[in-house]
Amino acid sequence: MALRYSSPTVQLSLLALTLLLTTAVRRLLNSFLMHETPNNINLTYDSYLPTSTIACVAGFASIFLVNLAGIRNILLFYSFTSIIYASSIVVVYQYDHYTFHTAANIINSLGYDISRVATLVVVLAYPSERWKARALAIFLILEYFAMTMGNIIAITDHSSERSRLHSAVAALCLACLSPLVAAAIAPTHDVVRDNGVYLIARKTTFRDEIMETIRLFKNKFMLLLLPYMFCYPFLFGVAYIPFPNIEAIVLYDVGRLIVVFTCQMLDVQWASRRTRGLVALLVTTIFCVVSAILTIVIRCIHMDLSGIKPSWSEDEILAYVMTIALNDYGPLMYATYFFAGVASSSVELYGFWVMGTLTNDLKASARFVGTFHSVMSIGGLVGIELVTEIPHHYTTSNTLTYVAFGMSLISFMVLFLVVKRITDTNDWTLGRMRNTSAPATLTPSDQSSETVAVIADVKYQHYNDA
Repeated sequence: MALRYSSPTVQLSLLALTLLLTTAVRRLLNSFLMHETPNNINLTYDSYLPTSTIACVAGFASIFLVNLAGIRNILLFYSFTSIIYASSIVVVYQYDHYTFHTAANIINSLGYDISRVATLVVVLAYPSERWKARALAIFLILEYFAMTMGNIIAITDHSSERSRLHSAVAALCLACLSPLVAAAIAPTHDVVRDNGVYLIARKTTFRDEIMETIRLFKNKFMLLLLPYMFCYPFLFGVAYIPFPNIEAIVLYDVGRLIVVFTCQMLDVQWASRRTRGLVALLVTTIFCVVSAILTIVIRCIHMDLSGIKPSWSEDEILAYVMTIALNDYGPLMYATYFFAGVASSSVELYGFWVMGTLTNDLKASARFVGTFHSVMSIGGLVGIELVTEIPHHYTTSNTLTYVAFGMSLISFMVLFLVVKRITDTNDWTLGRMRNTSAPATLTPSDQSSETVAVIADVKYQHYNDA
């Protein structure tokens, strides 16, 4: 059967193409061009604090923007911020001027985080039950692969400043195509499955969104998810082993691509959804435990620090410590970065997949995803800010790391209470309304939350090709 323009498959394809022209180009620019600027300086907007703060604010703001402004308008906004950002890169290489780039980076970071939440909402609500994890993985890989390729190019590239300028101009031309693709994305209220189920509830208001968001935080499943959202990023921030070189960054990025393994485990129909969720939870926990143990081992290694001079700055001490660690424990260090990438991507994908089992309703999904995005950012931000307040934190006590590790294990145990309630449909939270006017011709395979048992007030329309 020919694909309809309003079908989820077509809309996901348009979304993926928009991300290729925006997020992928941005990742390549950051990794390839901006890691080696003409003057080899650290750009003014390159700090964990402001980027995490923007991500946190954008996550909560996206709850309202997704449901009130719509997916297409958000992607259009992000397309234009991507053009502005790509233009700023050209200005950097052409005129060696960074003020415009600093402002453009802030604007584009905001657009990126808002569009990221919107995209995650779409890839949870649009695909069928058997494709949710794989759709999530495809979206995450678009980010990871572009970043990895940019870093690999940065390692091997010896091009001139002029050729880099040409690369920046080419990236700008690609970014200029993104608004055309984003404009072709259908409004969410027009997207409909083959069985005639619309994927958007009736229109909402700002007051309704405020009330529903407050109500969401009274939901027991959201309360049980909050520790999981916070604790692993917090552990990652507290452990804080800086990347010593670009090879370590590539290994971290390659580790994140292992998310494909997790998504296959969740989507392939070898058992019930609850069983697959429990097995994937065990595997994700193992990944995190291995990553944490390797990190703790690295931090517990005794090093001869007698060469550190009192007059050295934090950056000089860090460079000295990392040089010793790489020279003496290189393989262990690189294994630590690789498993950190495996664990971080698995935690992210699995958390979003669990939320995808809660509901197919777009509005409810936006509230879950926006909260997850913000709380993860808060966890990482709090963790890294705690340890950066400790002088020479990478050479001192691991007490905070042990505490964060214990918190993460507890959060996985709490998440188990949510996962064990998973069913093969999405009808187990936020209340349930049974459709009394569903088409009588539905096959048994259609008997899911997409048709008979649905969340909230999803509309029905039976398509008649005739």
